[in-house]
Amino acid sequence: MSAGAGAGLLTASDRRLWALAFAAVAAVLVATGFTSADPDSTRYHEISARLSIEPVARWVAPEWWGGWAPGTEMKGYFREHPAGLFWLPAALGRAGIPPAQATYIVGVAAALLSVVLIATLITRLTSREQGRAALVLLQLMPVAFIFRVRANHEYPMLVALALALAGLAGIARSWRFAPLVAAGFTIGLLVKGVFVVLPIGAAVLWILINPTAEARARQRGAVAIAAGLLVMAGAALLYDWQYARVTGETFWRSYWARQLAPLDIATPIGGGSTLLQNLAFYAGCLLWHPAPWSLAAIHGAWQLRGRPTAVHLRRGYGGQAWRDLPVPARRGVLFGLAFVVMAVAVLAPSSRTAERYVFSATYAVAAIGVALAPRVWPRLGDALGRADAAVPALPAIVWFVLIMLRLGTGPILPRI
Repeated sequence: MSAGAGAGLLTASDRRLWALAFAAVAAVLVATGFTSADPDSTRYHEISARLSIEPVARWVAPEWWGGWAPGTEMKGYFREHPAGLFWLPAALGRAGIPPAQATYIVGVAAALLSVVLIATLITRLTSREQGRAALVLLQLMPVAFIFRVRANHEYPMLVALALALAGLAGIARSWRFAPLVAAGFTIGLLVKGVFVVLPIGAAVLWILINPTAEARARQRGAVAIAAGLLVMAGAALLYDWQYARVTGETFWRSYWARQLAPLDIATPIGGGSTLLQNLAFYAGCLLWHPAPWSLAAIHGAWQLRGRPTAVHLRRGYGGQAWRDLPVPARRGVLFGLAFVVMAVAVLAPSSRTAERYVFSATYAVAAIGVALAPRVWPRLGDALGRADAAVPALPAIVWFVLIMLRLGTGPILPRI
C-alpha cells in the first residue's frame, strides 16, 4: 500500500475504449430520446432545453418555464440555485445536439469524471492497484445505480469537490495544480450556490490533515485556497452584474432569501428530536448508498485497531495494522472521516433533509471502503487484480455495460 507512483492510472486502452463507449452512450441517449423519470432531472432538462434557444446574455437568468409535474407550474425566475448547471447542456443544444438529451450526456460525463478523479486521489494516497480497483468498485454501489443517468446537481458538485482536492494533492509538486482549486470552488458556486461550503470545507480539512504528507503542501495549499476564494468571489460579482443587466435586480440577495427564509435550525435543546431524526436519516443514507463499501470501511476500521491476519501479512500489510499503513493512506482515511463528519454536522441541523445533500459524503465513505477493501476482503483484491491484468480496459468495459443496463432496465435499486 505504498503511495501511488509510476505508471498513470489510465492506460491508453482505457482512454480509447472509454472515449468510444462515451460516444456510443451519447448516441444511444440521442437516438432513443432518453429522459429520466426523476422529477428534478426532468425539470432541469426542460430548463436547459429552453435556455438553449434564449440569447446567451440571458443564460444567467433562466425562468421556471413550467413545474415539477402537471399542476405544479411555477412562474418567474429560477432562483433555486445559480444557473451554472444549465450552461453546458444549453451550449451543446446550440451546437446541434438535442438539448434535452444533452443534459443527460453532461450528467453521464460528470459521473465518469468524478469516478476518475476520486480513483486518482486514491492512487495518490495508496497505490495504482487500489486506484484501478476504485475505477471498478465505485461503479458498484446503490448510489451509482440510482444516479447513473441524471440531469441534476449531484455529480457536477462532486466534480467540483474532486477538482479542488486534486489541485491540493498536487500543489506541493507544482503550482500548475492551483487553478484546479479555483475551478472547483467556482464550479461549486455557480452550480449549487450555498453548497460550495462543502468543497471549501473539504479543502480546509485537506491542508489541515495534509494527506500527502509533503513538506510544502500546507503552505502552498493555503495560498491556493485563498486564490481560489478570490476567483470564486470575482465570479460571483460578475454573475450578479450580468444578472442585474438582464433582470434589473441582483441575484444573490434574492437567492439567500429563498434559501434561508424557509429554513429552521435545530439545536440540541430547542430541536433535539429533529436533530436526532436528521442524524438517523443521514446515517441510513451513508450506510446504504455506498454499500457494500460502507461495510468495508467499518470492517476495515475495526481491523486496523489490531494486528492483521496471516493473509494480510502475506500481502505486505505489516505488523501493527494502523501504524504500518503508509502515512498518506492513514491520513487519507482520516481526511475522509473528517469530511463525512463535517458534512453531516453542517447539514443535520437544517429543517430540510434529502439524500442528495450527503451525496459527496456518500462518495467519501465509498472511497474509504474501496481503499480498505483489499485488506478486508483480500480475495476480492486478488480477483480484481487478475481481471484487470487479463481484460484490457476493464473499468471502461464495466462502465459501458452498467450504463447500457441502466438504459435498458431503469434505476432498479430503491431510494431512501
